[in-house]
Amino acid sequence: MKIVDDIFEYLGILLIFINMLLYMISYRFYKKPIAYQYFSWYLLISFLISFSAWLLALYKINNLYLSHVYFISQFLLLSLFYHSLFNKKQKRYVVAVILLIFIVLSFQYMINPQLFFHFNIFEIFITSLPIVVYAIIHLYNSLNKTSNYLIINAGILIYITSSTLIFILGNFLAIADMNSAVRNIYLINKVLYVVYLTLILIQWKISFRPVKSK
Repeated sequence: MKIVDDIFEYLGILLIFINMLLYMISYRFYKKPIAYQYFSWYLLISFLISFSAWLLALYKINNLYLSHVYFISQFLLLSLFYHSLFNKKQKRYVVAVILLIFIVLSFQYMINPQLFFHFNIFEIFITSLPIVVYAIIHLYNSLNKTSNYLIINAGILIYITSSTLIFILGNFLAIADMNSAVRNIYLINKVLYVVYLTLILIQWKISFRPVKSK
């Protein structure tokens, strides 16, 4: 099981690196819409955090604090990604949710600063739930008009919904001291992450891959 776990961990790092590289290169050399730019920055930051977490774990250094950077940056950049795709009324809701969640998290960390060095299930939930809702809204919007990023949107909907449930369940199992179950459920999360990154790669190939002129 450890070998399988390592395979999916390294595959995830490799895929996020490839996606980051492809999206950033296309963004750098070809004019892209603002939604693409936000998503490219999301991939870049996700890669940097994933690689840093892996490197710290390799040297047995506590890397739990990086989870806060990951979930908050994911929430912010994906919120801005969907904000750029939504209509005017929907955009106002996104801005309101961003402000509300940052205020709530700021108060939480002011009251309990030590939480920064621990796993924060509440943070994971309130930063992930809006992204799932945005993905559903974008899917609904696409029923009435031609929409972009549908493959990415499907990946976000599947992965973030599943991973949020997995992190909450994993925390419960850890408290219950069910170590083997915790390892198995986090392996499922790594598999889903690889699926998510593969969908992002497919979206790039279909929609954003530069076409060579004849």
